[in-house]
This record gives sequence, C-alpha cells and structure tokens, in this order.
Amino acid sequence: MIRGFQQRAEQKITGFQSPASDYLEGRLNVADVLVIDPHCTFYFAMDSEAMKSRGLWPGDILVVDRSLVPVHGAVVVAVVQGTFCCRTFDNSGTNPVLTGDTVAMESSDGENLHIWGVVTAICRGMLPPGLKKGRYSRVCAL
Repeated sequence: MIRGFQQRAEQKITGFQSPASDYLEGRLNVADVLVIDPHCTFYFAMDSEAMKSRGLWPGDILVVDRSLVPVHGAVVVAVVQGTFCCRTFDNSGTNPVLTGDTVAMESSDGENLHIWGVVTAICRGMLPPGLKKGRYSRVCAL
C-alpha cells in the first residue's frame, strides 16, 4: 500500500502531545506518485488492441512524459504519418522501429516517425459494468 505523507507546518505543542499523533497521515494524491514533471505530462486513452502483449488494453489511461528520451524497450507514444500510436520503441538496429502486436513500423528516413513521449504509467478502471453508474460511470475513462 502506498501512503502519502502530508507536509505540515511545525506546530508548537503545549501540554501533552496526543498519543495518536504518530498515526496522522495525509491523503494520498495519485498525481504525486504518477507524475514526475507536471509540465511535460499528458494523458492518452488507449483505443486499440495493438499493445495487449505489454498489458495495455483499450480504455487504459496512458500517463505520457514528453521530457524523457526513449530507450530500447520503452513504451512510447509516437506520431506516424500524422496519427498517434502507442508502440514499443526498438533502437537496436540502424533505424528506430516501433513494434506492436501486429505490425512493426520502421523509420528509414526519420520523417515518418516522431516519438512524442514515453509512457510512464497506466491507469485502468476495475469496476464491472454493473457498478459504472452515475458519478462512477467515467472512472478511468476520458
């Protein structure tokens, strides 16, 4: 379990300290855990089954950081011929290749393939359809 600790200003204590003060914890902010650089972080909704072998399913929310330089094996969001796609980055050969479950995209001239950002995390809703009602209808759905 991940717990966040709230930064609190130091308080002057007069008298006895509460015995429960050791158990005071702040609320967990998921963005503090998943987002390293808020100015370079963007969110995408996965809408294809091209990365099922890497555990990415349609409807997953991708947390993408544009400040990272992709390395071999990183899952990236790229722009290929004007379209965003999510694939695994492979730069072991002479030209970078994006691989997915179905087809590999290779850039021979570097113009057709542009790495937009590196996927740092995914968020997946776990509610069954029977509970996706009312204010819970858009949990992990953009």
